Amino acid sequence: MQPLSDDIAEWCDETWGQNPFEILEWFEDDESVQVFIKLRRSVLVADFMFKENAINMARDRIEIKHHLHIPLDIWNPGSIQATRISDGRVRFRHRNSDIVLAAQMRAPEWGKNVLEDWLMSLRGEQLRPKDRNQRLASIKRVREIVTRNVHSASLKNARDDLNMIKIRISAAEFGLNPFESTIQEAE
Repeated sequence: MQPLSDDIAEWCDETWGQNPFEILEWFEDDESVQVFIKLRRSVLVADFMFKENAINMARDRIEIKHHLHIPLDIWNPGSIQATRISDGRVRFRHRNSDIVLAAQMRAPEWGKNVLEDWLMSLRGEQLRPKDRNQRLASIKRVREIVTRNVHSASLKNARDDLNMIKIRISAAEFGLNPFESTIQEAE
């Protein structure tokens, strides 16, 4: 039996008129397979489902359920969003389009970084910073982003909120039973 990547490559050839450069699997079970696909001038996040009796078929075992197409022409660095939603699944979003993939132990940022790296490599060296000042400005922007992320992930605000809640609970307990505090003061 031929590998599943051959079926995906065949679908890409029929649908997009080109063979994929690279295919990375996000999730696979008995009913579906979810993959990232790198094409010549775009990337895809595709959710395929297996056809009935796919196990007995040598080829043409999959059909597309949903996909997210991100062309290089409309992509800007950082424009792909990947977030885990409340039920554990991961939503990939670009502009007004999105796709929801199965819950995985892998971080959503992993998939986002794969897609962004592929698109950056497709864009090529012509738009990457060339001189020292541009590289330095790019590094400073990345540092600021990391600093903001670290600050927002800080537990200081959560600790302050916890202390405020403890004070409010103590005040509420005192207000509910004023005689108890009188007994404690007498002792």
